[in-house]
Amino acid sequence: MKKDNIFAEKAESGYVVCFAEACQLREQCLRWIVGQHMPATESVSMSVNPHHEGVGTDHCQLMRKMQKVKMAKGMRHIFSDEMPKRIEKIIRATLIAHYGRTYYFEYRKGAKLIQPSMQEDIREVFRHYGWTKDVEFDEYIDDYEW
Repeated sequence: MKKDNIFAEKAESGYVVCFAEACQLREQCLRWIVGQHMPATESVSMSVNPHHEGVGTDHCQLMRKMQKVKMAKGMRHIFSDEMPKRIEKIIRATLIAHYGRTYYFEYRKGAKLIQPSMQEDIREVFRHYGWTKDVEFDEYIDDYEW
């Protein structure tokens, strides 16, 4: 699939876009780029408020860098056979409590991608409960942090 098609699909799907013309980061920002692919047939879109504090500056918190990162997909094999069941049970309960049951299972089956920061958070939960071995997700793909 061509890059332009991906951005056009995001624009049509309701992704929050940005039209801050004076922004110094716009050429590197997914929100700006997707906004430039907004079809002329769309009369309304969800967009960043250009008057909000920080928008259009070097420190914009809403900026999404146009750079692919290593996203994890799936957690079906995250628990090792070597792991004691009591540790597995408490880790699973902690992850469900943190992300919610629905999201946990969407991440688990690979329906939702797991961002790098979340991968590290999950690994930290394992370490917190004493698991010192590597925590590997089912697979990894390169994608944008939308």
